[in-house]
Amino acid sequence: MPMRMTPEQYFEAFTLGNYYDFMDDSSNVRKAFNSAVSASHLADCYFNYHNKYQPETIKQYKSLRNFVDNISKRTNNCFQDIRSIANAYKHLYTGLKEKHKQYSTISSAGTIESIEFEEEGIDQLTQEYENSSASTLSVIYTRKTGEIVCYKKSIESVIEFWESMIYNSDERKDPSA
Repeated sequence: MPMRMTPEQYFEAFTLGNYYDFMDDSSNVRKAFNSAVSASHLADCYFNYHNKYQPETIKQYKSLRNFVDNISKRTNNCFQDIRSIANAYKHLYTGLKEKHKQYSTISSAGTIESIEFEEEGIDQLTQEYENSSASTLSVIYTRKTGEIVCYKKSIESVIEFWESMIYNSDERKDPSA
């Protein structure tokens, strides 16, 4: 019988590993992208795994798109941003195809960057992010709406969602955890 990777195994092997790499160096755009890809693709892994092996787990979702929309709602659209970031680097531009344009919250990979805040509390953006030191370097992205968002806050929200989904689901094997 062939080995299959469960969503929990994928989460622990890829999603958390890339997330921790980013958290250790939260000004690194490459590490932000890697964490976005694995967090985004976990939706595909989770949905397709359960569709094949435990369909009751996802019966309330008509499609992967419906599942993704639900995750986005439950993460205050942070998941849609994370998925858009993963796709922006994969496709460079996320709004070229009309049928996909509506699902993307960023327009291109160029909207994801690292910026440095020179002073604590210089503006609303600084206050929203990490302003515990005089000089902070952070990964940010700009939504199509023009809103500038701190990547760290978005990925934290998505990881919290996945931890809840993976470890609090009926499929969890360790009852003592």
